[in-house]
Amino acid sequence: MYGATLGVIADWVRALNLPVQLLQPRGVDAHEAALPVRMVQQALRCRRVIAIGGGLEGYLDALRRILRPAHIPIMELAAITEGHSHHDSLLNHAHTRHPHAPASLHLWLDVKRAYTSCEHIFNWAEADGLAGAPVRSGWRRTQLRFRQLQGAIENLRPLVQGKAYIAVHDAYRPLTETLGMRSLGSLQPDEETPPNLQKLREVIQRARREPVLFVLSHTERGVGATLARILKIPLVLADTLEQVEPRRDYFQRFLDLLASLEAGARARV
Repeated sequence: MYGATLGVIADWVRALNLPVQLLQPRGVDAHEAALPVRMVQQALRCRRVIAIGGGLEGYLDALRRILRPAHIPIMELAAITEGHSHHDSLLNHAHTRHPHAPASLHLWLDVKRAYTSCEHIFNWAEADGLAGAPVRSGWRRTQLRFRQLQGAIENLRPLVQGKAYIAVHDAYRPLTETLGMRSLGSLQPDEETPPNLQKLREVIQRARREPVLFVLSHTERGVGATLARILKIPLVLADTLEQVEPRRDYFQRFLDLLASLEAGARARV
């Protein structure tokens, strides 16, 4: 069994028909999560723990120290997927991120890095002797689902490419950069920190000098809704996919996110 720190990672492991234990409690922010005894006990029953890493999970260093004597490795996808996928031809899209800019830790919103993550999970399953027929079948199906996501992105790009947007907390950049969009700024460094009023004034001034397609927010209340009313532009409720959603897996939620962006863009046309 593999351990997964986030729901998106658990979804990827399940898609490969591998057993998985979601370690992080539901509804808890990975940046702020503590390391309860139950999480440690669950991790100690796993063959590997798969995490984003790079500082996203605040408890990861402490968990690594506990797991080291048991020889249970923590596989950090942020570092592993920083390079190029072995299958760039499968998911071939251009990024607008500056080549020297650090990659976002919200790598699940970058389809290429998400694909590479799943590819590595499959490779670990092979190394662990777990890649039987059901796992290989799951990997083939997962590749098809990534192609579906890439097709949906390609269909949306002409509608939003070159357009500007504002985000309350801009966790969406791995996706919006793939779509060729421009961010006018993020009002909050994270979802817990209150918006900076000076930053809000600056964003409003910029938005009044150039067209803005929409405001992205994970909630229909708060500063995002206020800003959308001030600027008279759509507020798009955009799922960051970070929190667990039992009724929909990663792939369906990503498709729903793309549909929300399309609806917001068409409302502005």
